Amino acid sequence: MSTHLSLPTNAALTLSSSRIAKLMDGDAKEATKLGYLDSFLDLFRSNSKEAALKHLHEMLHDGGTSNFARFNMLSELAAPGNKALFTLSITDHSGDPDHYMVEYSINGQPIKTDTIDAQERELILLLMGKPLDTALLQEQVATIDQYRLKTEEAVAKVVDENFKGGGVNKKFDAGSGLLRADTKTGEEDFERELALAEYAKDRPELASYISTQKKVTDLSTLHPDLSKDHTYALVDIYDPKHVASTEMDNCIATLSRGQAGSLLPQLVDMTRVLYKNQVAHRDLHMHNLVVHKIAETGSVHLKAIDFGRLAMGEDFEARKFEDIDYLFDKQGATLLETIGRNYLAPAGSEVDKKHYPIHKLCEQFNERGIDLDPVLSGIGERLKHDLTHAGADEVLVDRAFHKASQELQLCFAQLQADNQGIQFA
Repeated sequence: MSTHLSLPTNAALTLSSSRIAKLMDGDAKEATKLGYLDSFLDLFRSNSKEAALKHLHEMLHDGGTSNFARFNMLSELAAPGNKALFTLSITDHSGDPDHYMVEYSINGQPIKTDTIDAQERELILLLMGKPLDTALLQEQVATIDQYRLKTEEAVAKVVDENFKGGGVNKKFDAGSGLLRADTKTGEEDFERELALAEYAKDRPELASYISTQKKVTDLSTLHPDLSKDHTYALVDIYDPKHVASTEMDNCIATLSRGQAGSLLPQLVDMTRVLYKNQVAHRDLHMHNLVVHKIAETGSVHLKAIDFGRLAMGEDFEARKFEDIDYLFDKQGATLLETIGRNYLAPAGSEVDKKHYPIHKLCEQFNERGIDLDPVLSGIGERLKHDLTHAGADEVLVDRAFHKASQELQLCFAQLQADNQGIQFA
């Protein structure tokens, strides 16, 4: 893979990743040395490649700049189509809590690694847009619990005529959070989500990210005139004076950059929690992601709904990467789904609008016009690689998702038109 650079002297260079790695090092002779063919061709070039390489090396090492600054400078010199190829990741240094590893890559190929201390890491994160950590995300998610409504009285007043919303399988009363199953599929959804709710009772992290349809087992709590020929379930609802709740596809166009930047790490952390608890949602499109916006602060909080395609327990192993493949690489559970969504769905159709939340959140603020698909796909591939290496080690699993979250957040920070620096892998 070659990278095209434009120097302030108007000289243009097409360099291999190995050449760029040498340019980042201090040995000017090795970095600017030409092969026999290049040396011969340089005799006939209007702009000497050797001279351009020497000038570039001097630029990169003027004043003893850091590897981060050199890499950032190289990305700024890159042709527009090559800028997104410059990526880096920051990970913990094994066995050393005060130091971190930085890996610099071009088009996914590592060209240099570096060890930095906590202060240097903090500086890089601040320059690139400091990511939210897992503890803060959990604190955010928990804040909406105080606004959850007690709905017993409202539920007891619901009659058949109140079910106005919903689809073919289920109808919904928004005022009480009561659902009615109108088909066998709807009833099966209730049973499946009842099992998930029971499973999540002793798993607070999992419970914080899901909103399940809790089957009503005591029909005496319902209005006596309500039809008993149906199965019912309840979902959590929140005080509308304080919380506006809507599916992501219905509110994405109104999100601020800060709100989108908050939802991205929540999506990764939600996936982490599902993965650690051996739960695969398998349908995390935006109509199954509810955004709860707190009126007083504008903060947004994410929960997953509709687990109709749920795989958990013994069924999880074969499906464990499906949520990651969907979110980062636009892959459906089947090849047919992937083709239908990516190539057959008309632009602007309901199918087109609701799929791929991470891509849509990023694209909405992609002022630099970067091709996001390979960048996001790369994050997903590295996450799966790290998880395969982690196995059942929960510390390594957490670390893998934390790394992916940082990469995604810091990539998002670079989409602004006035930010010409590097991308984060």
